[in-house]
Amino acid sequence: MPYAPSIETDPFRTRVVYDRSAERLRIAVDAFADDADVSVAADSSRVRIRLERAGGVYDRTIPSPSHRRFTDDREAVFNNGVLTVTLETAPRPFSQAVQARR
Repeated sequence: MPYAPSIETDPFRTRVVYDRSAERLRIAVDAFADDADVSVAADSSRVRIRLERAGGVYDRTIPSPSHRRFTDDREAVFNNGVLTVTLETAPRPFSQAVQARR
């Protein structure tokens, strides 16, 4: 069964689902405002989502699942006010996993 913690905070709701069997993390962000400027940046260990609206700037950083890293297989789609980010995961090399815990 996929791991699915929800983050329900203002100014935008975020749902994170990690499907272990498919090795994919999917993030859905309700950015609904037409005037919002949304950006996504990802590296091997985290995804940063930034939302700018007239009311301010909001950031959310989501780490990779435990002992996993993000690969280069990534996609971000913004449609009807919903941002969907999908990232493939792979095992983190042992030496990196040990250093991450320190």
